[in-house]
Amino acid sequence: MDRPASRLVVGAAQFGQSYGRSGKPAPTDAEVADILRLAVELECAAVDTARAYGDSEAAIGRARRSGAGGALPVVTKIRPLTDHSETLGIETAVRASLTESLSHVGAFHLDAVLLHRTADLRRAGGAAIHALRAARAHGLLGRWGVSVADPDELAEALAVPDLGYIQLPFNVVDRRWLTASVQDALAARPDVTIVARSAFLQGILLDPDDATWPRDARPDAAAVRASLARMAAETGRTFAGLCLGYALAQPWIDAVVVGIRSRAQLAHIADEFARGSLPESDCRRLEASIPAGSPDLVSPALWPPRREDST
Repeated sequence: MDRPASRLVVGAAQFGQSYGRSGKPAPTDAEVADILRLAVELECAAVDTARAYGDSEAAIGRARRSGAGGALPVVTKIRPLTDHSETLGIETAVRASLTESLSHVGAFHLDAVLLHRTADLRRAGGAAIHALRAARAHGLLGRWGVSVADPDELAEALAVPDLGYIQLPFNVVDRRWLTASVQDALAARPDVTIVARSAFLQGILLDPDDATWPRDARPDAAAVRASLARMAAETGRTFAGLCLGYALAQPWIDAVVVGIRSRAQLAHIADEFARGSLPESDCRRLEASIPAGSPDLVSPALWPPRREDST
């Protein structure tokens, strides 16, 4: 049976906080339960959350206790480690974060647990890695891994032999991951699950506009909008469909996490997933019509405040 949503991970960052440039409030508990019920019906791959996502884990736990979403695998991230964590003990901090996650989600086992930052792999001589390995040995998690931000961090993560899950940003303007060296490194680790985030680049690719586009980033909003509009007219896909289809077309990407805040939004995204990958020819046309993004476009951490925020 075809399961078009089987590569869709429900992003739950918005479940527990206002998130992204939209600033929209978190969904209610009833809305979260509706989202997770539909995610189970669609056979989505997982729900993705983190200790750092406000009330997200607890919102998922409340939905699960109400009978919604219990069959959906949960992926979470350890609270980002700090110098203070190192003083108290990295292994202690990791165990505490994991214990909190299990309690809030209402589970005895998590599908995958990630370090929120690649730098945490190195802290205290790899103490966090040791803690996650021990938790896996005790049956608390299926896989462990890390969220990375750039190809150098990816290379560092792939060098850890038993690491099994990596989340990274990827979209139509982020070509950093398509170089031969990155692709060779990925091909050498077929045992690692690769999940792409930021397919819509925090939503700005869905409606490229100067008001939300990072100042001075290249290509500019008008150029990206014109290229996406032309491709949408030629392929019959929406901007969202083009972004998702491009990510799904990458053979090295196992799944795509998309932030969701309503049942209707999940249904729409699932419909776009059902359209499948873009043909290779359309991917090449997209790459030819939209130049690779500059660092200050593909890395939201480098974005300056929006125009209205700085006035």
